[in-house]
Amino acid sequence: MNMQHLPRSLSFAACTAALLALASARAAAQDARPIAFTNARLLTMAGEPIEGGTLVVRNGKIEAIGKDAVVPAGARVIDCTDMTIMPGLVSAVSSAGLTQPPSRRTQPTQQRGRRSMPMPMPGGGGGAQDKAATRVVDGIYAKQPVFGDLLRAGVTTLALTPPGSAFPGLGAILNPDGKSLDELTEQAEGFVQIGMSIDAQTKKLLKGNFDAAAKVLEARKKPPEPKPEEKKPEEAKPEAKKEEPKPEEKKGETPPQPQPTPTPDPKPEPKPEPKQDPKPAQPQQPAAQRRPEPPKNPNIEVLADLLEGKRRAMLEISSAAEMLHWQQVFETTPKFQRTLVVQSYNTQQGTIDEVLEQAKSFECAVLLPPTLSTTPRSRMLTHPAKALHDAGIEIGFLLGSNDATVKQTFFRLMELVRTGLPSDVALRGVTLVPAKALGVQERTGSLEVGKDADLLVFHGDPLTPSSELHAVWRRGQKVPEKP
Repeated sequence: MNMQHLPRSLSFAACTAALLALASARAAAQDARPIAFTNARLLTMAGEPIEGGTLVVRNGKIEAIGKDAVVPAGARVIDCTDMTIMPGLVSAVSSAGLTQPPSRRTQPTQQRGRRSMPMPMPGGGGGAQDKAATRVVDGIYAKQPVFGDLLRAGVTTLALTPPGSAFPGLGAILNPDGKSLDELTEQAEGFVQIGMSIDAQTKKLLKGNFDAAAKVLEARKKPPEPKPEEKKPEEAKPEAKKEEPKPEEKKGETPPQPQPTPTPDPKPEPKPEPKQDPKPAQPQQPAAQRRPEPPKNPNIEVLADLLEGKRRAMLEISSAAEMLHWQQVFETTPKFQRTLVVQSYNTQQGTIDEVLEQAKSFECAVLLPPTLSTTPRSRMLTHPAKALHDAGIEIGFLLGSNDATVKQTFFRLMELVRTGLPSDVALRGVTLVPAKALGVQERTGSLEVGKDADLLVFHGDPLTPSSELHAVWRRGQKVPEKP
């Protein structure tokens, strides 16, 4: 192709495109190189901290980690002296992107007497709901800045939780770096959300739907009924012709000749009778006609999958009163994969540490607010997280739904550690424990070979007041500091 015959503007555009393609190819080649973080303090969450260790990342995965890990030839080396590397934060309960800030435009109103009352806007949660099969991810707008803000604050795995009690829907596991709904969604049906409340409607709905799901599960376990086999009419077999014995012929005698058969006289043909309309043949009724199966309830089918072990659940019980009401509804709690969620401490209804034996009977982890609580009508501080940990219950922490709340998490964890909670328990509570709750612990939540390179790089120790989040890496790619 001769560039002289092209217009000047077109020639310049072609050269620019070629340069951009060359630059992108070089960037891709650089991105394909392994990355080695050296001289770092590594908080793996899977064992003891590694002082002065090396972490090697290749193709978004952790390739090697340890004190004696070898830096590959040609790797990009990042010196992390006086720095600490830990796994990215896992937010297992969040409403990010479900609630939007109030609009400047005035909402439509309806007249009630002389006062103008704001009309309720469509959508939103709250109240007992029977929507176990409804996916929360189908109702969000992907291009919201809140997801990128959470990622830059350190949240590398995000779960979206539908609001409401009883069965508000199916929660989703998100990739906060996604730019479209497909990129944002990692698991559209990550878990079943179940919310307890002390009102009669919620308790009735919980009991009725779980009983119905148990019946569906019993029906699934029954072997299918054999279909009645249709008997084929037996075909009549042609009888074998018997050969008549031939008379013996004597020598010299001619055999008798057959006599001709006389033709019968023709009979008069009968007159044709008038034709009658033939009656339609009635179909044969089967011996036992099966009734059509009733249509399946998708909400009950989701709960049956939960009882069968095909799904997991987030069970929200935020107070001692709600725990006692749950046990009033269910004498024996249905068995399914679950994590208890305490959204906030309600001192009037009792905090979760006041019903330790009931909480232990669930045999699962508990996700709590990373704060202290108080006794009713007093300023005396209590430590629900430490009480549950001392009772042998695995605990994790909630991170909130915006970047400002996430940034305060480490200061709150410092307070919990200063008042008696082990530091390793506090850090696992925002990484590995919520990852287990979501069922994604095989790829994230700790620094181990083969897992995603979701990393937080701090100046100093993350549980000291002087520490600072230096960089966030997700799957081996550094997250830009600005959107």
